[in-house]
Amino acid sequence: MDNLQIAPIIIGKLLNIGAMLQRNANKLLLPFNLNQQQFSIFFEIAKAGKLNQKEMVNRLLLERAHVSKVVKKLEKMELIIIAPSNEDKRSSWLSTTPKGEQLLHNIMEIIEKWNKEWIAAYDQKQLQSMLDNLTLLQTLFKNKIFGIK
Repeated sequence: MDNLQIAPIIIGKLLNIGAMLQRNANKLLLPFNLNQQQFSIFFEIAKAGKLNQKEMVNRLLLERAHVSKVVKKLEKMELIIIAPSNEDKRSSWLSTTPKGEQLLHNIMEIIEKWNKEWIAAYDQKQLQSMLDNLTLLQTLFKNKIFGIK
């Protein structure tokens, strides 16, 4: 099989894996009233400690309107605080609340348990090889799709 025949198979498998992961994540997050994309945004805010919305859009490569909608939901759920920026009146800072930090802790316990279950089938060398290949693919697609260098 040549590269042109292999490429759509790789893309198909990646899309299939992405759909399975999203479905499973949505199932895990359902008790917390979040879906996978909402959690990704929430997690990014928590990981950064303090982050402005524009940075969020750039980091996750999501549409600004979608991020704004999710940020409003997270604020309504009292998981994050939206504070106006002193530097730029059009911008605001996002940070987690104590309630959000506790929820994140609870979610991460569940995710870590799930991670332990699926990685049990692989040794360290296999996992590192997968990570290296996926990182290479991610960089390639970012460069091609978003023109990122």
